[in-house]
Amino acid sequence: MKKFLKVIGITAIVAGIVYFIIDLIQFKIALDKKRDDLDETASNQAKTKRENRQNRVKETLQNNIEVFEKKMIEYGAVMRDDFDADNREKFELRPIYEYNGKFFRIGTIVFDEGDDPYIIVNAIDNEKYARLGVMEEIEAYPYDMPEERVEQVVKEYMETEL
Repeated sequence: MKKFLKVIGITAIVAGIVYFIIDLIQFKIALDKKRDDLDETASNQAKTKRENRQNRVKETLQNNIEVFEKKMIEYGAVMRDDFDADNREKFELRPIYEYNGKFFRIGTIVFDEGDDPYIIVNAIDNEKYARLGVMEEIEAYPYDMPEERVEQVVKEYMETEL
């Protein structure tokens, strides 16, 4: 009987160890899954944050370009639809505006990938070149400058010589 109890005791210990190992394996699997879920959640949150920022940048950029053009018109500039029509359509360029013999075009540029865009103001005082879409003066401004600064820039451009 003693031998029998010894065998039962050893069997119980072995069974306990086996169940403990199974529990450890299941715990590791659950932990790895949880970690993967957390990594995926963090990745999705980062992606969403990037996309939201990109959308805000795009909206702000588009709004400020429209403010630039609106202010140019308020100061007396006239849109010249007949200038650079082929290239404008082909390269998705903004229209050219004329004011007192000066010609302007608003555009955008990104200097390094991943950086924020800049609003650029192209200008020239030669109508022949303006008709072709060739500009010689370029100034870059932050895409997110306040509307008051946009108006100030437009006013400076309209009042200065090229």
